[in-house]
Amino acid sequence: MKIISVRFANLNSLPGPYLIRFDAAPLADTGLFAITGPTGAGKSTLLDAIAVGLYGRVPRHDRQVGEMVSRHAPFAFSEVEFEVHETDADTGVVARVRYRSRWEVKRKVRGDDKGGLGQDAMSLVLSTSNAAVVSGKEAVPAKVGELSGLDFGQFEQSVLLSQGKFARFLHAPEKERSALLEKMTNVGIYSRLSVAAFEKAKEEELKTKLLRAQLDATRLLPDDERGALEARLDRLHEEAEGHYEEQQELRVFQTWRTILDQLGRQAADADRQAGALHQADEALQPEFTRLAGHLRAKDVATPLALAAEAEKTLRGDAAQHQKLEEALPRLTQNAAAAAERLATATSAHAAALAEENRQRPLLEAAGQQDAAIAVAQQELAKKTAAHKLAQAAHEQARTALARQAQEMEDLAAKAATLDHWLIDHSPEADLKNQLIALDREIIDLQGAQKETAVREARRTELRLAQRTTSTDLFRQRGLEKEALDRQQAIKEEGQPCRTERDALLAGTTAPALAQRADDLTAHWQGLQRLLPKAEAAHEQQARAGALAAQAAAEAPLLAAAETALGHLETRRADALLLLESYRRELRAQQALADLNAHRRHLQPGQPCALCGALEHVFAPSFAAEADAQELRVAQQQLALAALDDEVRRAAHDQARRQAAQQQLQQLHDEAAAAADVARQQAAALAGALTPAPAQPADPTAVRTLLEAAAAAHAAAAADRRHLAVLDDKLGALREKYLKAGEAATAAQREIPRLTERQEAAELELLKLEDELVEWQEQAGVFQNAIRDLLRPHQLPLPARPPYDGLLATLAERAGFYEMQASSLRDVSEGLKERRIQYQVYAEKLGSRAGELAAEAAALAEEQLLLSQQQDARRTLYPGPDPTAAAGQLRRATQQLADALQLAHHQLSGQQQALAIEQSAHAALQVRLAEHRTALAARQAELAAALAAAGLADAAEARALLLPTAEADRLTQRRQDHLTARAAAHALQARLGQELALHQADALTALSAGALAAQLAELDKADDILQQQLGAVSNQLAQDDAARRLLADGLRALQQRQLEEQRWQDLSEQIGSAKGDKFSQFAQGLTLSHLARLANLRLRQLTGRYTILKTPNRNLELQIIDHDQADTVRPMASLSGGESFLVSLALALGLSELAGHKARIESLFIDEGFGTLDPDALTTALDALERLQHSGKMIGIISHVADLKDRIGTQIRVQPGAGGTSTVRVVDVMGAETSCDV
Repeated sequence: MKIISVRFANLNSLPGPYLIRFDAAPLADTGLFAITGPTGAGKSTLLDAIAVGLYGRVPRHDRQVGEMVSRHAPFAFSEVEFEVHETDADTGVVARVRYRSRWEVKRKVRGDDKGGLGQDAMSLVLSTSNAAVVSGKEAVPAKVGELSGLDFGQFEQSVLLSQGKFARFLHAPEKERSALLEKMTNVGIYSRLSVAAFEKAKEEELKTKLLRAQLDATRLLPDDERGALEARLDRLHEEAEGHYEEQQELRVFQTWRTILDQLGRQAADADRQAGALHQADEALQPEFTRLAGHLRAKDVATPLALAAEAEKTLRGDAAQHQKLEEALPRLTQNAAAAAERLATATSAHAAALAEENRQRPLLEAAGQQDAAIAVAQQELAKKTAAHKLAQAAHEQARTALARQAQEMEDLAAKAATLDHWLIDHSPEADLKNQLIALDREIIDLQGAQKETAVREARRTELRLAQRTTSTDLFRQRGLEKEALDRQQAIKEEGQPCRTERDALLAGTTAPALAQRADDLTAHWQGLQRLLPKAEAAHEQQARAGALAAQAAAEAPLLAAAETALGHLETRRADALLLLESYRRELRAQQALADLNAHRRHLQPGQPCALCGALEHVFAPSFAAEADAQELRVAQQQLALAALDDEVRRAAHDQARRQAAQQQLQQLHDEAAAAADVARQQAAALAGALTPAPAQPADPTAVRTLLEAAAAAHAAAAADRRHLAVLDDKLGALREKYLKAGEAATAAQREIPRLTERQEAAELELLKLEDELVEWQEQAGVFQNAIRDLLRPHQLPLPARPPYDGLLATLAERAGFYEMQASSLRDVSEGLKERRIQYQVYAEKLGSRAGELAAEAAALAEEQLLLSQQQDARRTLYPGPDPTAAAGQLRRATQQLADALQLAHHQLSGQQQALAIEQSAHAALQVRLAEHRTALAARQAELAAALAAAGLADAAEARALLLPTAEADRLTQRRQDHLTARAAAHALQARLGQELALHQADALTALSAGALAAQLAELDKADDILQQQLGAVSNQLAQDDAARRLLADGLRALQQRQLEEQRWQDLSEQIGSAKGDKFSQFAQGLTLSHLARLANLRLRQLTGRYTILKTPNRNLELQIIDHDQADTVRPMASLSGGESFLVSLALALGLSELAGHKARIESLFIDEGFGTLDPDALTTALDALERLQHSGKMIGIISHVADLKDRIGTQIRVQPGAGGTSTVRVVDVMGAETSCDV
């Protein structure tokens, strides 16, 4: 990656916008340039601009990006153009491609957080075409890292070099050096891997212990206990079979008894039902008698109803005829009265019509005059109202004009007041611009105060360090003497142990003694492993013999069970054949029984229903009954069921014995195989022993050898332990001696270092005092400048920060002054507009007053004309309303016309009603004659029907007849009673027959309760038996499961131990609880690589030194001085300039280490120059001048003045007024070029 240019604005103290091109003269003409300027001017902001433009992040002090934006700036941005090498995928040609990455942020202009920073944004384009590549805060840094081969951390380590970090790294203690190296090289992952390996090994060990504990907790049944359980299970099965047979027999008896009891109850119920029906027959006789009378009178019902209906019709017609006879005289009188009313109404209507015709012309003329007068009055009223409104509006306009004049006076007074206030506060006119300068001065003051506080804290720290160093120096000298004395004491203490050890090893050596003890231990342990195998072989062989004897004893019983089962199956087959023959005979007997039923009904000379013959030769002879044959079939079925039970029990016994025999054989084979395996294992273990036992499978012989080996092992182990105790004592003393020597050496090394540290602290204190005075003076300058700005506003400078309250007060004053000035402008403008409006309104009011006077005169003339018209109207017709009078006349005439019409209608109606009544009277007389004739005919028919039914009269017939619903009910009840009586008799006969047949079986004399009690006892016993069966089966199943789980667990334990060993081996190699074991190893490798890369750069800077990583010390560096015969010196012995060269080489080496996959052509080195003395600075600058020929562009940041003379090409950051700085490029001739855009 090569940085081409950077363009930015409003970052820290650099408002810009600025553009720095590294590919243009004078920066492109040299490989080395300096970025110079006073402390705090903004030199490091240039590097921040490059970093934020590429990655959206700031490298220094983990600052937030928003903290870079200049205060009050509305926006900020940074745009970096860079060049990378890209390889064409098709041609393989490598080309340089330029990209431009941009970062920007803006302040919010609305909302509750107005003035706060919005979301920052990033974009990446091709420089040549401006074609967009990618955008977004996450996507752009990722793409830049992909193009350059450097993520942000690698960019910070390989492009933005902090030489000061390596200067601290060279002289830091080992613990601090480890932390610095981890931070600079990102090797923290090795610490995490070390801790992870350690924790994983502990976790695997815990898992193995838990699994082993689970297996140890598994308990198996002993073989004798398991055998007893299996025998008990067989006995329980036999008892269960016996219970089943008894239960089946009792259930057959119970079923027979239940059916018999049920038939008896049903027969008793049928008898009771028949008796109840007989009693109901007597109770129903009265109702059946009523039903018989109804049926006798049923034929008379129709004539009786017809005669009653004819009589009713005749009575109705007679009543209507009487009413008509009474109404005819009244209707004749009503018609005469209606004729008189019609004559009166006709004369009145003619008189009213004549009066209306006389008054109509006069009333119409008066109405026309009233209409004209009303129109004139309406027009006059409208004009009068309009005139009054115009006068009121005129008065309101005059009042508004007077009020406007008063408002103009008030505005003039307000403008004068504001003008006087602005004159009194004229110093605040430019306060807004002064506030920006004051803000910058306060920022500079705070920066100076911060630098002063930092240096005061550092001075206190150095003074404390001086006192600590003096104490440490005194303590180290004491430690040196104490360590030397302790070494001499340890020599004297170890002499008796060495003498005793030599006596113990007389005639031998420690390895030989240890080897003999190991051999005896191995032999003893081998015999220990052999003894269980020999015992197992012996036990399994004995168990196999016992199982073989048991199987031989069970074989005759199994053969007997098989023979018995064969006999039972033969008997069952014979019984089946016999049953089938009985059934065939039963079917024949049943067919003959059917013929018997027909024979009983044959009559001499009559044809047979089956064959049609007239002679019946075999009629006297009858076939035997089928009942005896049915009994034989049932008995044979019971016998067959008994045989089935015996066969089932025999088959179950045979299967059980056969399974037991197979299990015994399987156990015998397993025991024999286990004995063979144990003998083979014993022989294999014996073959590995020296000398090998003669009888490895004999436990007695093995025990004898084990006792002898244990005695020899104990003696050798005692000698070995005694030697180990002596060696441990001597080793501990040797360790103490070496530690005392190391302590003495450490103290001897520490004394010169502490002396040098004390001298370095004194020099730093002197320099720090000078810097402190300089920053205090600079703070005083800033304070005086601030007081000068505050003096016109009569405000004091606060003794200490924060100064936000002061700035807020001034901002408030500036805002109020601006508001007052704006108010004065608004008041002046308003006053001018009001005066123009006042003059226009006054002219309009004068013109309107004349118009109103002319309108008043015209209204008076119109009022006079209206009065004359009203006088003429009253002369023509004095009445108030001619229209109402005409209407009253018309209504009166109409009322009389309506009365005349009503009289006509009433007369017509009376005459029509009289005619209708007369017609109805004549028709009713004819109908009365017809109905009398019909009544006589119906009565004759009724008499004939009564005589036919044998009834005396109609009253007797009505008494016998029942309502239709009652007659239907009685009829249905009689039918139901007859049906129920016949069904009850049939049920009695059927139940008697079935009961007699069932009693003939006589299976048991026990009652249903007794049978139920016996079954309950058997069920209870069977429940207990099943519980015992379940418990024994459960024990055996649990033992089987435990044996399977134990076998599986042993296999899992073996796999778990292998897995644990893998992690234990890894933990031994790299694991540690704190993570330092693998981390230090990795850091040592990284430091070795870094030292090799740094030496390549160090040879370019100076040929005198080579960096050396101390052997067997992961994090210790030394220096080889080739000018002093390749003397190896500690890093602490280097001077300031030499330390700078070494730390610079390390920084350049880290750059190559971090960017080993990327081509880095731009470097920026920050920090480290301000602490060099003149000679060291000369050495450093000589090295940097040699470095510029390496082909890379190198920028050095420093505020050291001597750089101006040695490095001519510079980017100069110069502070200006108001806390801002400017950026210029200076060439070797001293010519300056502004970077402003």
